[in-house]
Order: sequence, then structure tokens, then C-alpha cells
Amino acid sequence: MESTFYFPHDYNARNDAKIKRLIRTHGWQGYGIFWSLIEDLYQNNNKLESDFEQLSYDLRTDAKVIQSVITDFDLFILNDGFFSSSSIERRLSHRIDKSLDRKSTRLNSS
Repeated sequence: MESTFYFPHDYNARNDAKIKRLIRTHGWQGYGIFWSLIEDLYQNNNKLESDFEQLSYDLRTDAKVIQSVITDFDLFILNDGFFSSSSIERRLSHRIDKSLDRKSTRLNSS
């Protein structure tokens, strides 16, 4: 069985102005797509190809909606045909730093 990892989810994310615009435009479908993309980014080291057709197939929704969620609300970073998330990058970096600190502490206490 594949390992499943926890990632932090801001309990008030839907109150963010960008997310409110997303929901106003695409309804709860857009919000669900957003979180599905966040999950996929965590599973792929915070980098996914901006292949809207493939993503729409994976999520069983319209490619234009996928493209809009990724490009129209300033929720993702777009770069050379890929997209990522600055909040995921920050959280992954924090997790790596904590892990390195713990490892260093264990090595120094041995």
C-alpha cells in the first residue's frame, strides 16, 4: 500500500480573497479542483505540467475550468509550461528544515 502523508490545510482557506473570487466564478467545483491540484502538487514535489487536457481528464472536468483555476486567480506560480504553489514551497521548505534540525540534533547527541 502506498504511503499517505499529511499536509497542513488552513482551516480558513475559503475566506481568502483569491479563493472567494474562485468560488464566485466556478462555485464549489472550482474549490474542489483547487484542493485536488494542491494534493497533486504535494505528491509531485510541487511541480505539475500545465497540460490542461490531461488534468481535466484526471479530474473528470472541463479543461477550460482547469485552466482558469490555474491561471486566473493568482493561486499558482506559472513557469515554463509547469505550475506550482508558493505556499506548498514554503511548507515543504519548513518541513525539510525541521527534519534536518532533528537529524542534526540526533547526530550531535550520539
